[in-house]
Amino acid sequence: MPPSRKYNLFALVLLACVAPPASAQEAPLDADAVRAAVLAETNAYRASKNIPQLKENTALEAAATAYAVYLAEHEKMGHTADDSNPPKRVSAQGYKSCFISENVWSSFRHPQAMLAEELARKAMKGWQASPGHNANLLQKRAHEIGIGAAGWKLDGGQEIFRVVQVFATECPGKRQSKP
Repeated sequence: MPPSRKYNLFALVLLACVAPPASAQEAPLDADAVRAAVLAETNAYRASKNIPQLKENTALEAAATAYAVYLAEHEKMGHTADDSNPPKRVSAQGYKSCFISENVWSSFRHPQAMLAEELARKAMKGWQASPGHNANLLQKRAHEIGIGAAGWKLDGGQEIFRVVQVFATECPGKRQSKP
């Protein structure tokens, strides 16, 4: 078999192993509205504790969004479900962090309308109830945030949602990412 054909066959086998089922599809979700609602809830919570608000960062948002999509599409959860970790995912987006932490939230539901604000409220309640996630929400060393949200429709009509928050501070003197 010619070498190029071997690689094509390998790529097809690899794709078949990591791709979601053909019948699964992206669930309708207004990710921008979810991001805005989670940011508002997060900053309101921080303000209630006299902690400065977080500023959005596009590199952090890109890392959080890509990870939320991965988690939803592959029905996975955790901070290393993609065999990577928050610092590596953020670094891949060009962000040079001195501090980084991450919150991940998961929800399953049967088909029905769920507003972005409801999704944000549920995620925040879950994170506030978890000591480690709550500590991330209130981390004074964090100055910037990236938020990602994704939904995936499973066979049978059930939908899963993932919301990811990445909290970080960029190192002084290193290349700055886009705000």
